[in-house]
Amino acid sequence: MAFEIRKEDKIIGVSKLEFGDPPMGFVHGVLKPTQFYSPDVVKTGCKLFIKGTNEEIASEFIAIEDFSEELNETFIEVTILISSADDYRKYFKNHLDAYEKQFGNQQAV
Repeated sequence: MAFEIRKEDKIIGVSKLEFGDPPMGFVHGVLKPTQFYSPDVVKTGCKLFIKGTNEEIASEFIAIEDFSEELNETFIEVTILISSADDYRKYFKNHLDAYEKQFGNQQAV
């Protein structure tokens, strides 16, 4: 599944949010920027959506880290704290499954 990061109704980037930390409620991954992204864009007020829909996933914060200048190539990461355990289970079950496989009976969320 792919996700969009939007700022004022403009899609600034897309991510598969490949990684997660279920006990903490975090998801993160590589952010592929769109033409509306710039390194100096104000990142407060960003929202998370399922790609191609208006279905918003509530989040506590979205942090975007742009390492492109240091690496001399485009490399941007996004980290998101999902607001509710129910949303984490609904949208990021793959991360919960991986966690349970790795750690057994320990409940993540």
